[in-house]
Amino acid sequence: MDLARLTVDLAALRANYRTLAAITPGAGAVVKADGYGLGARRVAEALRREGCADFFVATVAEGLDLAGRLGEARIYVFSGPMDADDAARMAANGLTPVLNDSPQVARWRRHRHLPAAVHVDTGMHRLGFDFRSFDPAPFDGLLVSLVLSHLANADRRGDPLSDRQAARFSAFTRLFPDARTSFGNSAGALSGIGGDVARPGIALYGGNPFATGRSPMRPVATLEARVVGLRTVGAGEPVGYGGTFQTTRESRIAVLGVGYADGVPRAVSNRGAVACRGQRLPVIGRISMDLMHVDVTAARSPVAVGDWLEVFGHTVRVDDVAAAAGTIPYEVLTGIGSRVVRDYTDG
Repeated sequence: MDLARLTVDLAALRANYRTLAAITPGAGAVVKADGYGLGARRVAEALRREGCADFFVATVAEGLDLAGRLGEARIYVFSGPMDADDAARMAANGLTPVLNDSPQVARWRRHRHLPAAVHVDTGMHRLGFDFRSFDPAPFDGLLVSLVLSHLANADRRGDPLSDRQAARFSAFTRLFPDARTSFGNSAGALSGIGGDVARPGIALYGGNPFATGRSPMRPVATLEARVVGLRTVGAGEPVGYGGTFQTTRESRIAVLGVGYADGVPRAVSNRGAVACRGQRLPVIGRISMDLMHVDVTAARSPVAVGDWLEVFGHTVRVDDVAAAAGTIPYEVLTGIGSRVVRDYTDG
């Protein structure tokens, strides 16, 4: 019997894509990290049916997992070719490398008849060519089909760095007038600065791409856990490892079959909430590897062993869990463990 399940609403995923594509026509999709933990194959296939034609992954292995599954769609590999074998595998399987530095350009030269993307660093200071010292000469003879950069602070509306990056990127793109442009992540796309091919990620999966305010996207993932135990505990009793929670009244406590090994952040101990039939109930005690405690004393309807409670979804949003844990929804979604069963709905 499964103790934890993740339900992925592909209809909501596709609706989120339509919302983004209405603002930045031609929007692509970032499906790295196994589709942000939701299953890259199922996610990408659903988005392809919605009209998405540009997909972005982090590694060659992620690209190979999708190669041949998405028809004529383009699959870009952010890491670029780390060695000659990487370049050969990408070329043989129709993957498009994102070239981040001069050695990668050299590795791709023997495959120069195939398209490549160029990454310019306009202020993130991570990967990509420095916009201040870029030399276009090594790209002579290469088929550059896409030029991209990455926004550092797009989650903060009106941040001045985004404007500076946009100006730098605009100047850089003039060096490759025949290439399409890709600039905006989720927050950038929703702010109308995506380029020809926006690269939304977290917004597709229902997380809030902005640092403040409610998410404008539909929830896509629902993590639920089964009640595996119920007990009544008297007042003044410690609960869980370390006794970090003490009851102040006689309490009815449900034990859920999910823990930090399944991706529930330990940092939500004594801080978070789960939901039972639309009612939020407090997480008490420390999250353990396989189990967690919930105070169901005030539940409006009886809770029984075998019931499913929502860890996050429509009532407790993934952003709520992230806030309680002091992290971001990206980390919560990508941290969902492999033993959590994935179910998919599309309607």
